[in-house]
Amino acid sequence: MKLDKLDIAVFILVGLCLAGVAIAAYISDPARQPLQVAYLYPALGAPQNVWLSDIDKPGHQQQLTFSERGVSDFDISPDGRRLVYAEHTEARGLTLRLLDIPSGVVRDLVDCVTLRALCTSPVFSPSGDLLAYQRSESLGASYGLSRIWLVDLTSSGYDTAPLIGDTQIVGHSAVWSGDSNMLSFYSADTTQPGILLYYFTPPGDDDVQLRFIPSSYGAMGTLSPNGQQVIFPDLVFRDGQFHGHLQIADLAEKQFEAFTDSQALIDDVAARFSPDGQTVAIARRYTDSRWTQGHQLYIRGFRLETAEWQPLAYDPDYNTSYFRWDASGERLVMQRFPFYADEDSGVPARPEVWIHDLNSGESRKIIVDAYLPKWVSR
Repeated sequence: MKLDKLDIAVFILVGLCLAGVAIAAYISDPARQPLQVAYLYPALGAPQNVWLSDIDKPGHQQQLTFSERGVSDFDISPDGRRLVYAEHTEARGLTLRLLDIPSGVVRDLVDCVTLRALCTSPVFSPSGDLLAYQRSESLGASYGLSRIWLVDLTSSGYDTAPLIGDTQIVGHSAVWSGDSNMLSFYSADTTQPGILLYYFTPPGDDDVQLRFIPSSYGAMGTLSPNGQQVIFPDLVFRDGQFHGHLQIADLAEKQFEAFTDSQALIDDVAARFSPDGQTVAIARRYTDSRWTQGHQLYIRGFRLETAEWQPLAYDPDYNTSYFRWDASGERLVMQRFPFYADEDSGVPARPEVWIHDLNSGESRKIIVDAYLPKWVSR
């Protein structure tokens, strides 16, 4: 059969379309996308804004927000396309704004200035359709204790409402479960401090939406990826002073126990589950002969041949307090603070953002004078 010119043109057009699809798939393959970290910069200057760095190109930064008064904190959506940030306003206010990263379009997400409220600490749900944040209502000359509120990102007007209607339930530091069905936060009620767990759809047959775990430390802790376990810091009084140790709660069994020894010569202040739930990284400072001025990262899990805690990116000249796993569980991004500065330069010590690769064992500094680092999904 002889092809006419129209048939040939159609074949060429189809071929070009298939080639374009193949090239787009090749370029957009997650394995080929650069690993990126967002953070606030500069730490000691003003105003602080959200910046982005490719971890393989230290020193190459991209500014994402351009706030004249500065950004307090932020979060990036699971697909890496949207950025929500708490922006400082006049009269010491804080409002929530939404940036569409590809287009650069910014809009008010929650107009907290008009609402006379302070809005901070936004956290996207893993599903990407809800956002939790802290909101403190104006009391005239001051603001009340914060409560957890939600934004429905699927609604045209981004409707917002409190997570729990009871105004006496206050709290901060919201953390989502991996399936977005549970939101946990630390209760700021001084008469009954602890962790509250709110289920949108209660598990089991008891229909209990709100559960409580007592803890006096003041921090939320970390949820396992399946939402069945919580590791959280608690206080123990030893040798004339308070120290931190870690407890673990089994939510299915409704019980908790020590995760690290409360009587050991340690001060454990934070923990993070890896994405597969098989490894845990903690921030620890020994109080015996292994003492360091600041907390160091330690790790335990399936990657190791021993059940003992192993040091990770150990450097006694730094304190490591804030750290996050990447989606693969192969890297950690961390905020580190040096105890010593270059006296000749006259520049004070500033927080730094570092990356640690578990496979290579390599640690690399990404940026100086930056803090609150978070991975950006590929």
